Amino acid sequence: MNTSDRIKAVGATLVVGSLLAIALAATAQAGPGLHDMSPQVVKAVLARGDATNRHYQLAAVSPATVAQQRAEERRGQAMNEHYGLGGNVTTGSSSGFDRSDVFIGAGALLIAIMVAGGLTVVLRRHTIGNVSSPSTT
Repeated sequence: MNTSDRIKAVGATLVVGSLLAIALAATAQAGPGLHDMSPQVVKAVLARGDATNRHYQLAAVSPATVAQQRAEERRGQAMNEHYGLGGNVTTGSSSGFDRSDVFIGAGALLIAIMVAGGLTVVLRRHTIGNVSSPSTT
């Protein structure tokens, strides 16, 4: 197997693998939700979840708990200001990084890999046919 055939095979493998990854990722994201289930199944799933929460003593967050958490955050911030700690640290704020950012980055990387593979195959195909060999005369 010569180099150009090997590059073509690798390029084709990359393209097929990328297409399969896209198809499987789209299928995984579109998995079954509660709206796709019958009312009996939804009721059973919710009952099982409630039973699991009771078994592991997981309680739903009550408004009092939320108020207590806010009070503790305010107390901590006041203490940090009083003692000069945590200069740029803020509590409870989001980092601005969302799951959609990951998917956008992964998609851009996938496109870049496919473009690089396609260019490699095209350039190798054109340069192999134009290679000059020394004349024998």
